[in-house]
Amino acid sequence: MFETEEMVIPADPVEMHEFQAQCVSQCQCVVDITLPLAVILLPSKEAYQSVYNRINNDLLMWEPPPEAPSGPHSPSCPPPRAQDDNFQLCKSAFRLDSDSEDEEPHHAGSESEKRRRGEPRPAPTQSLLSLTVHVGRGRLQALTESKGETGQKVEHCHGEVVLDVEGGKIFSVTQHQGNPNLNFLCLESKKVELYHRAAVPDSAIPTQLEVPGFAPPENLDPTIYPTEVGVSSVGGQEDGAQMLSTAIKITLDLQRNVKEFLVALRLQGATLRHHMVLTNHSWHEQLVDFLDVIDDPILGYSPPAVITVLHTHLASCAVDYRPLYLPLRVLFTAESFSLSSNIIVDTATFHLRFILDDSALYLSDKCESDLVDLRRDYVCVVDIDLLELAITTWKGSGSGKLTQPLFELRCSNNVVHLHTCADSCAALLNLLQYLVARGDLHPPPRHTSPTEIAGQKLPLSESPAVLPPCLPAETAEINQYDLTDALIDMERIQRDEDTDSGSSASLQRASPVSVYLFPGEAPKPRPPEEAEEPELDGMVSAAHEAQPDAGSEEESEESTDNDDFCILEAPGIGIPPRDGEPVVTVLSSEPIQVRDGYFSRPRGSSDLLRAPSRFPVPQSRVILREVSVVWHLYGGKDFGGKPVSSHGQHSHRGRSAPSGARGSPSRSAAPPRPQNSWRWAGGSGRQHSLLMEIQLSKVSFQHESYLPLASPAVPGQDAEAAGVGEQPICRQVFIVQELEVRDRLASSQINKFLYLYTSESMPRRAHSNMLTVKALQVCPESGLGGPECCLRVSLLPLRLNIDQDALFFLKDFFSSLASGVNPYLPVDPATEVKADISQKPSGEAEPGASLGPDLSASMETTVSEQSSSSAGSSSSADQPIYFREFRFTSEVPIWLDYHGKHVVIEQGTFAGILIGLAQLNCSELKLKRLCCRHGLLGVDKVIQYAINEWLTDIRKNQLPGILGGVGPMHSVVQLFHGVRDLFWMPIEQYRRDGRIIRGLQRGAASFGTSTASAALELSNRLVQAIQATAETVYDILSPTPPLSRYITEGRPASRPRRAPQPADLREGVAKAYDTVREGVIDTAQTLCDVASRGHEQKGLPGAVGGVLRQIPPTVVRPLIVASEATSNLLGGMRNQIKPDARKEDFLKWRTEDSQE
Repeated sequence: MFETEEMVIPADPVEMHEFQAQCVSQCQCVVDITLPLAVILLPSKEAYQSVYNRINNDLLMWEPPPEAPSGPHSPSCPPPRAQDDNFQLCKSAFRLDSDSEDEEPHHAGSESEKRRRGEPRPAPTQSLLSLTVHVGRGRLQALTESKGETGQKVEHCHGEVVLDVEGGKIFSVTQHQGNPNLNFLCLESKKVELYHRAAVPDSAIPTQLEVPGFAPPENLDPTIYPTEVGVSSVGGQEDGAQMLSTAIKITLDLQRNVKEFLVALRLQGATLRHHMVLTNHSWHEQLVDFLDVIDDPILGYSPPAVITVLHTHLASCAVDYRPLYLPLRVLFTAESFSLSSNIIVDTATFHLRFILDDSALYLSDKCESDLVDLRRDYVCVVDIDLLELAITTWKGSGSGKLTQPLFELRCSNNVVHLHTCADSCAALLNLLQYLVARGDLHPPPRHTSPTEIAGQKLPLSESPAVLPPCLPAETAEINQYDLTDALIDMERIQRDEDTDSGSSASLQRASPVSVYLFPGEAPKPRPPEEAEEPELDGMVSAAHEAQPDAGSEEESEESTDNDDFCILEAPGIGIPPRDGEPVVTVLSSEPIQVRDGYFSRPRGSSDLLRAPSRFPVPQSRVILREVSVVWHLYGGKDFGGKPVSSHGQHSHRGRSAPSGARGSPSRSAAPPRPQNSWRWAGGSGRQHSLLMEIQLSKVSFQHESYLPLASPAVPGQDAEAAGVGEQPICRQVFIVQELEVRDRLASSQINKFLYLYTSESMPRRAHSNMLTVKALQVCPESGLGGPECCLRVSLLPLRLNIDQDALFFLKDFFSSLASGVNPYLPVDPATEVKADISQKPSGEAEPGASLGPDLSASMETTVSEQSSSSAGSSSSADQPIYFREFRFTSEVPIWLDYHGKHVVIEQGTFAGILIGLAQLNCSELKLKRLCCRHGLLGVDKVIQYAINEWLTDIRKNQLPGILGGVGPMHSVVQLFHGVRDLFWMPIEQYRRDGRIIRGLQRGAASFGTSTASAALELSNRLVQAIQATAETVYDILSPTPPLSRYITEGRPASRPRRAPQPADLREGVAKAYDTVREGVIDTAQTLCDVASRGHEQKGLPGAVGGVLRQIPPTVVRPLIVASEATSNLLGGMRNQIKPDARKEDFLKWRTEDSQE
């Protein structure tokens, strides 16, 4: 990502010191100021603006008046000064013994002599002024304006920002190396702390500043401070580095009258304490508003346009968030964070770019301790490798026509890893919905102690009663028509419930919202071909996105082989008629003309996220491209679980962690980071032997929102004239290029639980996506009711390899996850404030009393407005989405393998026996196409409808396909299919085109392939059964554990792993030979080891006895070796005939190579 662009970063401390020393040595004037202690108070924005203009626009803009023109005939020419009347360098008290004092006047005189003579002199290479300010310890206190959510200033209240600096340094050089249009400014500090409070009662401004003790202000909240030891020790912070380092390059272009500020800021080892506040109450909003001052005009001077290019780099920084009403601690760390933006005054476009590298999100349930220790108290749930965000905003044009989105966000990343147990995943979901609902601003029902909520002791200043629950006044103006309809509907329902409580629900719910128009009910005429096969009218017809493989997908799903194609044996023969005489078909008697460019050029790979051309320009757009996500599902608990034994935990972690990293294609492209392997450890109760992985590769998502119905998309052209019958509201597209579920359970031998099925007869199309979901929300033409959604889902064929333990693990995991997710229901702020007022003791002062009567009145007014508006908006916001049409566009075949292991009586006697003893091999079922145009209310209804339709179709039509995979039935069915094709394909081919020879060829090929592969599969199953029986007898007869396993592996294996299947017959013969050779060597080695060990213990009788005891298993051992060699030979023959079988085995089973 950084290969094709230049990164602008501040220099390190050594390079910064060398640059400053060089500037000081080549400067005409050097000013060095040292302030051991500095305190600055800015009482208001007006005071800061006045100081800024006095210094920036008065002092720094001052220039001496130009000299009067001199000439021999000028009457006002002053008399020439004497030779000795020159400026001289003043003598320093510390340089009295200097030898250069006598030479300075002569040098100055010679310079003046050259100036008078007009001789050319070289351009100066020295800088004009170098200013260095050293600050030992300093505090900057600024009193900002406190504004409400509407932007109005709050009376009798102000905001306060305190910045503490330790070891600070300010360096400035003007006219660098003699260039009058080039300046530099450097800011450095070893330690920086920022404190902030949005609303502080007004107090008298001190007339005299006192020397502070630099203790954290009690009335302010810590906002930015150095990272704690428990976090910085993990990130590996550099020693001796500056916490804050800023370099600013100021250039002035006189021709364009543009001044450019190139700002590079680096902040290292800092932590930001996040506080959820109201609008205009955050520290950065108040600080930006405070620094946004107006320059005083200067007569006769036109200020240049200012361009600021900002490059911010954060190294080893963190964000600490502690929810008030959620028993969680959240910490987000980033080893590298880069922000690039351009700030141009009065420009229409603004670009902002984020690059995040090696970041992680941690959760903790230990809310008692104030100190942060990542490895002890926190659990890493999200691990982000590399993430890039780009934000583009546009102010719009004066005509009101949209030529580009007003807001656009683009996101792309390498890979995101989620490591969760069921409880930590539930905690993450609870946190997300808490953040979306802004839970800190909407407290839940009060507990017995208002200062202790969710295990966190809150000071009285942080109690929910102090937070003014204000909402913007513009909320009531948004979507006014829908809100009016919703209020009328609510009043009607309440009036009916009060008058007649026993009336039917249908009469109470009668409202305009229940009126929906279907495509067939449109009043406008429709063409006959459209009436025969109804499609989505209006805007929904425009939602048929032009996909390169959409048409071919539906056409090719009717048949998966080449039966519908006429295959010619040789070119020029043509199609023989039924009587056998070949006839040449003449297509044209005229000469053939070749037209260049008759077929249009292909447009290349189309963007599936792009909306059709008839759609208007969106108002906002959010795009995620090629975001890969790997979700690691662990057993056990991350929070409050019992610790696992050290031996088992170490062994499981050693095996599971690398497999997850290796299974990800994105991780395999770059070398893994071993320093972050501790993040996968999780909590003390996490079981690494229970692990499954869900991988979504190259996920793309796009959300577009369009202008409301009041303003048409194209000015001067209504929707019908543009070919659009309905007004789009928003459009979403979700695409997953590849979806995999990998089985990593220690008790399972399955490799991939779910993946995309491909074969020679069903290859994967180029640029095809495994899952595609498209949703379009439109506003009905009548304008009555809420938005209606049209949903389309497409899916590619699937292959499922289900192990019983993996199936039960997924069931338990998601059951625990569903039980752990608690919906966050905040209390209405109006009722909360009323309850606080009614329950407040008489001796306790009200929260608004100290802020003045005006602020209290504004709080009451805002609460009343919010309570009135929330009653009407809640009905429309809580209404589920109405799906006018739902389509499952393609028929999806699914091949299913199931391996039962043990009987589970808890599921019922019959079901438990069936689950434990069932064995399915290549059971086939299909998910049929679905098209529901009757309307479904809510996502749950859509899922329920699809599941009911598929289950009904499977029970009625697909039971033979499922039962055909029970045990060895699949091979038997394949055997009979081969025999049937041998006799039926010639007849079918003869009925089609009379080519019986072609039918015999196809029948013989199908019979040979199917019969041979089925016979080899049955023979291999028989040989494997014999091998398993022989191994069991060998283990029973063996007096000691098998020595070969200790000798070859060095440790006992918990279970035998499958060896990789031979690719063809040649490899099968080679593996069979190696098996026989190794078996003979192992048997001889075992006899020698037993004899030598017995001889060491008991002499010759011990050696003879050991050999005699080893004879029974030695007799059985050749049967094991022979059956294993035969299995390799049969497997090679089967893979030679049917190459897809080896690919399926490779994807299905875990082999020894993939485990070690």
